[in-house]
Amino acid sequence: MVGMPLDLTPTELEIAARARGAMAYQEGERAKGMEDPGMRAPIEDAARRYATVAEKFEAARGTRRL
Repeated sequence: MVGMPLDLTPTELEIAARARGAMAYQEGERAKGMEDPGMRAPIEDAARRYATVAEKFEAARGTRRL
């Protein structure tokens, strides 16, 4: 899959990074409350994916600051 370039302002990148970071946190907290490892694993995976995307948005923000 080829990455699709996005034309986002630094503010939009910040909003996207914060939103994904919040999603990662919420899913991580949700996973902590689950006892069944089979049910918890997909939630933890989603939290990691959200955190990774948040980091990418933050990195893109950093490259656009002038």
